[in-house]
Amino acid sequence: MKLKKIITVFLVIFATSLNYTIYGQCSGGTNGGALNPVPAATTSTMAVTNGRYYTFSVPASPCAPIYMFSFCSADGGSNSQTDTQITILDNSGAYAGGYNDDYCASLSYLTWSPSSTVAATYRVLVNKYNCTTGGTGVLAYKVTNSYTNTAEYTVIGSAVYAAGCATVTPNSGGLTGCTWDVNSTLNFASNWSYDFNVNLGSNDAGADGMAFVIQNDPRGRCACGSNGGSLAAGGISNSLIVEIDTYINYEDRDDFISPTIGCLGIEDPDHLDLWVNGVVNPNLDANCNAVAAGERPVVANAVRLQNPPGTNYNIENGMNHTLRVSWVTGSPGTFTARIMNTALTTTYGVISTTLDPVATFSTTTPYFGFTGSTGGLSNQQSFCSPPALLPVQLLYMTAECTENGISVSWATASELHNKQFNILRSEDGISYSTIGTVTGNGTTNVKILYNYLDATALAGTIYYYKLQQIDFSGTSKTYNLAESADRSCRDAVPDITVSPNPANESITLGLGNLSPKSIEIYGTKGDLCYFLEPQQEASSTLEIVTSQFSDGIYLLKLNTEQNVITKKLIVRHQ
Repeated sequence: MKLKKIITVFLVIFATSLNYTIYGQCSGGTNGGALNPVPAATTSTMAVTNGRYYTFSVPASPCAPIYMFSFCSADGGSNSQTDTQITILDNSGAYAGGYNDDYCASLSYLTWSPSSTVAATYRVLVNKYNCTTGGTGVLAYKVTNSYTNTAEYTVIGSAVYAAGCATVTPNSGGLTGCTWDVNSTLNFASNWSYDFNVNLGSNDAGADGMAFVIQNDPRGRCACGSNGGSLAAGGISNSLIVEIDTYINYEDRDDFISPTIGCLGIEDPDHLDLWVNGVVNPNLDANCNAVAAGERPVVANAVRLQNPPGTNYNIENGMNHTLRVSWVTGSPGTFTARIMNTALTTTYGVISTTLDPVATFSTTTPYFGFTGSTGGLSNQQSFCSPPALLPVQLLYMTAECTENGISVSWATASELHNKQFNILRSEDGISYSTIGTVTGNGTTNVKILYNYLDATALAGTIYYYKLQQIDFSGTSKTYNLAESADRSCRDAVPDITVSPNPANESITLGLGNLSPKSIEIYGTKGDLCYFLEPQQEASSTLEIVTSQFSDGIYLLKLNTEQNVITKKLIVRHQ
């Protein structure tokens, strides 16, 4: 949601010179009667007066309908007063999750879905700039039931599905799209980590962005929010929302520490943010750079996407990126989201929070998917999911040198429809190829031990291994746990020490002269448990607290300028 600098500065100067207060969502108004004609699938128009609200009834339905309200001439609307605003309120006058301003030059356009599928009456409030009254115009409006169930996703609004991927919004303005996985939910009772391929378009001057949403809204897979700054996630209840934002709207501007980022318009970074319960970018005090209570319900500040550190990264460069979402159980557990390149060698931004899944979602198995929106500016925004979220619980994976090659061993705690494992190998930790196959055990809740001998491994060469699990339907899941062989197979690699190992409360890394770019610890299913990017030259030792880690085997990974060094870490609390 990138607001261009000259426009931002102009608005700040303009508002200041006229002694105006810039507002967010409008409220109040006087009753102007019911919308007439009632909203239908074809566009209707009605003469309205600024400062009044007009009621309309939403019938009960399995999936909430999508409403469009517009003063744009292309939709049949018009207004003699510039800079109109549209706000959706419930019948008591409370904000109902729909607001927009300035999406057709100086006139407004809004798409909105109710947050409930029960019958209810709502108000559409129309205002001039500053939520003031006065002036008349023509409001255009319609309602559609735009959702489709496909083999992979429920797609709503502008979203479409093709060949395992979904486009949330095409490169057109004023759109809202939502997609929900129809085959899987996320299981917060155990650790997990999944990689999604996301593409935010190729227009750096476009908008608005996408959100990865985990939710247990009463509408289920029919849930969809409003367009604009909420990225179609606004109003989706019982939710955790990862905002991948590419345009700084007014309501985003006080999300950062420095006022020069948003309020003064010197920076307009693409960024990550976290929100809960459908509250996205609220502007509760209508004041830039003065955060009101309740405006930051999850994390203190948004996280800029950067590469290298200190330089803002443009994610609207037409390239695919990896969104990795991870969960580590605990009391509370930890959720982490990060944006990386598809080679998984560069991280552009990381954001994390602790939460109780039952308190947040009212369940441990919520739905998940992507939402997105466009306004006056646009981008094609799309994603691809992992092939499947397969319930094979991997306990550990090791790679050890023997006289005949490298022995790759792993164990599962449970399996469901598991046909086989493909063993993937790499010499650089980036490009992997299949070197062998081991037959799975179908469906079982018994611990199973596996082994594969890599007899083609060369002495003195660093190798990394992954497992690709395939079920009987052909769907697959690649576990991101990759271990290199022991030091006897890689004498040329600088060694590090891990003490104590097994660990209890903490470990000390002996780094010698090594200065790692980043340090990561992964669980047995490839879930990220720890991440550190040293901000300066590291000392010869580094302490990492492990008291919050569950008992088990972990992969400690150090990324350096020359190579990647891995160590097995065992945590065993006494």
